[in-house]
Amino acid sequence: MKPAIVVVAYNRPDSLKHLLDTIARAEYPDADVPLVISIDYTEGEKHEEVVRVAKDFIWDFGTKKIIEHRENIGLRNHILFCGDLTSQYGSVIILEDDLRVATGYYEYASAASKFYYDVAEVAGISLYAYEYEELGWYRFYPKNIGGDTYFMQWAASWGQLWTDQQWKKFRNWYVHDMDLQSINIPDEVKNWKHSWKKYYIGYLVENDLYYVYPYSSYTTVREYVSEESGTHHKTEMRTNNVALSERIIKRNFAFSGFEHDIIKYDVFFQPVKQKVFVKELNKTLELEFDLFGTKKEKNIRAEYLVSTKSIPDKDRLAAFSNKLIPYEDNLLLYEKGDVFKLGPKSSFHYGEKSFLRRGKTLYHMRKIYAMKEMLLAFVYRLLHKVTG
Repeated sequence: MKPAIVVVAYNRPDSLKHLLDTIARAEYPDADVPLVISIDYTEGEKHEEVVRVAKDFIWDFGTKKIIEHRENIGLRNHILFCGDLTSQYGSVIILEDDLRVATGYYEYASAASKFYYDVAEVAGISLYAYEYEELGWYRFYPKNIGGDTYFMQWAASWGQLWTDQQWKKFRNWYVHDMDLQSINIPDEVKNWKHSWKKYYIGYLVENDLYYVYPYSSYTTVREYVSEESGTHHKTEMRTNNVALSERIIKRNFAFSGFEHDIIKYDVFFQPVKQKVFVKELNKTLELEFDLFGTKKEKNIRAEYLVSTKSIPDKDRLAAFSNKLIPYEDNLLLYEKGDVFKLGPKSSFHYGEKSFLRRGKTLYHMRKIYAMKEMLLAFVYRLLHKVTG
């Protein structure tokens, strides 16, 4: 059974039309691809326009079904409803209406779902590829060993595929074990309002499961303004816009095997805890990564830590540069410096960073502008906000 395309729509007719247009321009194996447009309710003209856009859309590649909810169920329940459609379709590609898709998105999603279907540790497949992580908005460089995919304990929300068995396992957990406070996930995530995603993230971490992520993105978040605002985004933003993968040169996908720990990332967008030989110490240590400085002491499960946080010189065992990308390679390939420090986790400073320490972290961990360019960007943003 081919994955069904499930579009999650609410109160944004222009965004919905844009997404449907990109879906129509994509490539499909044949004319047997189900399309479901699920529309949450809100009173007003916008809702009527959304319904009209859905009804007017011509789908040439299979059946089209429109589901109109008669009352407002909210984003979390809407996503849960759409995930439950896996019982009918076998697998579903979830696309919220603020996205656009690459022409090869369906080919990728279908192939990935087949390849990973029997991999018990995989709990979902992302169509979106991160350029910036979501906790501190640092530039994210996942290690690539030659495949098309890697693994992370972070649920995708900007285009994802769930199979029936993946969704059923999550649903069973969601009903019985949905207390997030005892699970080792970021506090920021626990505090998200109206979020289905925080529960899926908690599910991943508690059960040591992962999402599959592509290195090249098959979805991107569309730029939109406040009058087309969604539940989470209230103003114009481009932070999550990424380049779409274009598979003009055809080749078979090279999906990565789950046995490769070197391409696994935890819920903080960090390499998973691992044993590493430290040349300076001439011994192997089990250590955890905190390369963006976003972890709190309670989040760290290894005795030793590599972090941008400050540590007394007497407790610092080694220090490394940020010259190599991905950043973990500076440790693994012994690139000495003073950006990433290695030491006992209990010796690091976990309080709020000073103004200068915060600035140093931003300077070293983001590919930022020259000072003149930063000033120009700041002035533009300030004037744009003042003048509207």
